[in-house]
Amino acid sequence: MHPHRKIVILIAILLLAFLSKGQQQDGSVLERRVTLRIQDQALEYILAQISWQAGVYFSYDASIVNSEKKCSVEAENKSLFTVLNQLFDPAKYSLIERENQVIVSLKPDEPETNVAITDSIPLKYFFLSGKLVEDRKGKPVPYASVSVFNQPIGTISNSDGEFLLKLHPDHINDTVVISSMGYAQILLPAYKLLDEDLFILKPISIRIKEVTVTAISAQKLLENIRNNLERNYTAHPRLMTAFYRETVKQDGAYINVSEAVLEILKSPYVNTFRSDLVRLIKGRKSPDVQPFRWLNFKLQGGPFTIVQLDVVKTMESFISKAFESSYKYEVSRVILYHEEPVYVLTFTPASADVFPGYIGEMYVHRESFAIVHASFRFNKGSLNEAVSFMIRKKPPKVKARPTYVQYSVNYQQYQGKWHLSSAQASVKFKIRSKRDRLNSEFHSVSDLLITNIQPTDLKRFSGDERFSRDDVFVEKLGQFDEKYWENYNIIKPDEDLRNAFKEK
Repeated sequence: MHPHRKIVILIAILLLAFLSKGQQQDGSVLERRVTLRIQDQALEYILAQISWQAGVYFSYDASIVNSEKKCSVEAENKSLFTVLNQLFDPAKYSLIERENQVIVSLKPDEPETNVAITDSIPLKYFFLSGKLVEDRKGKPVPYASVSVFNQPIGTISNSDGEFLLKLHPDHINDTVVISSMGYAQILLPAYKLLDEDLFILKPISIRIKEVTVTAISAQKLLENIRNNLERNYTAHPRLMTAFYRETVKQDGAYINVSEAVLEILKSPYVNTFRSDLVRLIKGRKSPDVQPFRWLNFKLQGGPFTIVQLDVVKTMESFISKAFESSYKYEVSRVILYHEEPVYVLTFTPASADVFPGYIGEMYVHRESFAIVHASFRFNKGSLNEAVSFMIRKKPPKVKARPTYVQYSVNYQQYQGKWHLSSAQASVKFKIRSKRDRLNSEFHSVSDLLITNIQPTDLKRFSGDERFSRDDVFVEKLGQFDEKYWENYNIIKPDEDLRNAFKEK
């Protein structure tokens, strides 16, 4: 080795207890925040200051990095990614992470590189987190989409407006899109999320001159939906990664929180009668899960059931030509949904005899006639009839009646086709039992979020690994673990859920 070509390593003082509150210890060390105000100091000195603050090591080849070069840096609670890209030209240098070490090396296409990484380096994802609030009152914006532009990668904010998006390092320079109905979209490079904790969404007003309302009848709109199914939805199978959460409250208090990462083998939307299949990748449940001995909701068949909420795939009654006469339809208005004009098509049962009788609305993309959102609930008459199929079995002398059944489903476009992106089922029951001295309301909420989509040649999952309609979801899960999810995208738990997961 050339006598001047040596590897220089700065040993950090690992004061991890003093790391800033916003730093993620499970993600990349490049997320860690530092505050620096340094003028005309040697690069070696600056890196030592960063090491002390962030609890990292730096290593580099002295032949390619001049550690005595004078540099200046000002950063107020900025990520290492941002600061190091100021010190090292990202067009010339790579930042390679290994546990608490950052290796600075030349890009592979440069004429020489002297840091050889021969062993396997575990890949660390970026954990991008923050809170979404509205501009005027500062209230949290729940269920907003946080996704990578033109990629099938994303998550949504929780009821507190908080989100956590886990990104492969290859996507850190991609554009992240934050969007919610009624607010202007935010588009920014993913690495910008490393330096911010609060994101303000500004309301947008819709003026009639901005969205030209084209006269169209409800029947014509339904016809256009059906005629464009093949153009709008994929004719090829897809392997989806998804996050699923199922909660049950009794009189407002959690008695069960269960969640899992799933794979969904999504059969083609058109020209097929194959059903979608679901299998468990990993899952967990709250440590104090209580036996649900009064009822067994059909919905609580878990992921298998909520995947059926893909109303386009199942051709739900309010879309199907065969049941069109069972509903009254109206094109009520045109709105902007994620900054795209959509028709709002409302529907109600045509008579009291329709069962199940859904009341709801669909958002129909004005240009493509794709359904991008649907929300629907049982009418009062259907609630009275729902016990027979909502409850699989119940003990004698237990009275149960559903008081609220609400569903919603959303779709997003990827590579020119629309795909299921999220679904939710919310069901409330009144339960009475003199024997058990029980008079309670139970509220079950199931959320499904698609976090990735890939083409696949798979035809089926093996029978022993896939969910069936009769499976009890919570019985398939392990216990709570703080670092359980690794690099899988999830819906970040809100404060109430975090408390529900804590050991009693």
